[in-house]
Amino acid sequence: MYEKLPKQYWAIQDYLLYAYDVLGDMLRQADSKDLSSFTIQYKEDSEHDSLEKAEDIFEWLDNNGYHEKAVDFFTAHVFFLLLKDFCYYMYESISCAERGKVTVSYSLLRKPLRDNLLYLEWLLSDKEEFYETFLYGSIEDYDISNYKIFNRNRISSIIKKASTFSYMGDALNYDDIVYKFRFSGKDEIGLQRIWNQSMHLVTTSPNYKTEKNNLNFIFADEQLWSEYWDYYYHVVPQLMAYVLEICEALFLSIVKVDSFNLFMNRNIRFIKYANVYPFFGSFNELNQVTKLLYSTIEDSNSGIKIICENCSSDITLTTNVLNQMINGYWLCCSSCNREQNICKYYTDYFQLDF
Repeated sequence: MYEKLPKQYWAIQDYLLYAYDVLGDMLRQADSKDLSSFTIQYKEDSEHDSLEKAEDIFEWLDNNGYHEKAVDFFTAHVFFLLLKDFCYYMYESISCAERGKVTVSYSLLRKPLRDNLLYLEWLLSDKEEFYETFLYGSIEDYDISNYKIFNRNRISSIIKKASTFSYMGDALNYDDIVYKFRFSGKDEIGLQRIWNQSMHLVTTSPNYKTEKNNLNFIFADEQLWSEYWDYYYHVVPQLMAYVLEICEALFLSIVKVDSFNLFMNRNIRFIKYANVYPFFGSFNELNQVTKLLYSTIEDSNSGIKIICENCSSDITLTTNVLNQMINGYWLCCSSCNREQNICKYYTDYFQLDF
């Protein structure tokens, strides 16, 4: 299936691409449903022309009593743009990892996981503060590399607060591990040392100092490459699972999703993650979630449909269809015998007929 990737990583690579596709589907829905736009009920007819002439739409909204509308519009706009940039880098990193370009894959992780993700977490944890700082503060005030403002405590606090606003982010951030992965230069598990060594031939930090008579990664042997390749497939799935939680929380603040589609989103992605990273969910938890999914489908008496994207026929959500969705990434339509990708964020994918 993968030409250069060792077989023990194939299932994890599939999961990473699944997570990427779910995030990408949020972006596709943002375009198709115009989720970054907003409507406004003017208090006076003259406000329409006034807004059309405004140089700064957010300043106009704030000055004319539409602050809440301004913050919501800003949140949606910034979320989708940050997510789009995040996906560009993450896809290239995942692709390079698949092809064995280990140092490049690590280098490409730095911006999306350190910068983009922290801005997303800040937006989720305190969109009002982000809004005010971004629009009315100085550049230094929202520069996350400014360690005088964004010190360790503040970054850790943003991550912790954002994780509690998501469905499972707090569980994934056990023991502050999300911070340690992305920002700690001292912890052995931290990506900080790998990022710096992958981008610089010589590093002098005592936490990841280049060995004498050496250049970072230049003289690496096969064993070292293998260790770093293995570590990529250990840490990145954990972070991508966390990213899905943060992005879902932001996405749900913008678009309404019915309880059944939300139920399917959360349970299917839990099972897929737990299958490739069993340390997260115990066997009993995984078994309970799986049983809940199957019992829900059985209790529905075939009253749940999926519309085939190829022929527009109804696909009844049976246990067999659920098997395909849990154990794979494609769903076969019995009417046209064509497959469709199920790696999406479901907003109206499942149609309830009861």
